[in-house]
Parts: sequence; structure tokens; C-alpha cells
Amino acid sequence: MTSLHLLPIALLALVSAHCAKTAIPAQPLECRMEAVHPRVAGGPVGVRFRLANRTNGPLWVLRWNTPIEGWRGKVFTVTFQGAELPYKGPMLKRGDPGREDYVRITPEESVTVSLDLAEVYDVKRPGQYQVKATGNLRDVTGDPAAVPRPRDGRVPMALGCGALTLDVKKAEG
Repeated sequence: MTSLHLLPIALLALVSAHCAKTAIPAQPLECRMEAVHPRVAGGPVGVRFRLANRTNGPLWVLRWNTPIEGWRGKVFTVTFQGAELPYKGPMLKRGDPGREDYVRITPEESVTVSLDLAEVYDVKRPGQYQVKATGNLRDVTGDPAAVPRPRDGRVPMALGCGALTLDVKKAEG
């Protein structure tokens, strides 16, 4: 075989190696939710949300419709005694994001936010509430040059948070 015939194979190997280095693994982000104490009916009912980068490179995540952004849309599904509670917070309509709408999460680091469910849900009764993060991350990339991306260029990713059970206690007195 001549070296001219080996050129396409060498180029393919080079491109494959580059893509393997820059590709995002199947589960690059770890999502966790935990209760913030105290949780008293009629008072704050806090949830801490953490998104950690498990890759060896930085990731840019669109904040929209995630707890990272705060109450700008329904980011949780909250149920009490099997019934879904209505979300009573702001809902935003948007066009294309800007660079400032993304959060950079460096390798092995995380972004953590705490939110008070009582601000946008009726959590005034004592008992157990189930909380789930809703939807997907709207856009995730490891390429800083790709940020921001228009709506038709986004790459969504599942937000794999487990459900959280909050035991809200009756207020004393």
C-alpha cells in the first residue's frame, strides 16, 4: 500500500482522536437536591440544588428554566398527598440567549443554589412534599466558542435529579 492510500486513514484517525477529546461524556453533569432546614409549615421550605461537572474540561450550561436561574419559570414539580401543586411564580418568554445567560462550570466544580418553595408554591400544610426537577437542561456545551447558541442550535441534556421528599413540620405554638 502506498503512503497516498494511507493519508485518508491517518486523517480519519486524527479527526477521531480530536473528537474523542472534545466530546461530552454521556453523563457529564451530576444533579443533586437536598432539603434545607428548618422546614416549617407556613415558613420557608428550602431546597438546595447542585449541578456538578464530572468532566475534565469546563462546560457551559444555559441557566434558563433551571433552579440556577431562580424563579423565572416552573423548575420543579411539587406534589402533596399525590396532588400536584400549582406553580405561582413568574413565567418568562424568551428569544435567543446571550453569553451572560450561560453559567461556566469548571472541571470537578459545581454550582449550588438554594430556593424557598414557599415563595411560589402553597406549602403551608404539614406533611410530606415530593419535589422533582422538571424538564431538561436547554443547552450544554464544552466549546466556549459555541456560546451563545440560537434556539435551533442548542444541545439539550437530561437533568437527572432524583426526587426529594420534604417532611414539613407543623409550626410550634
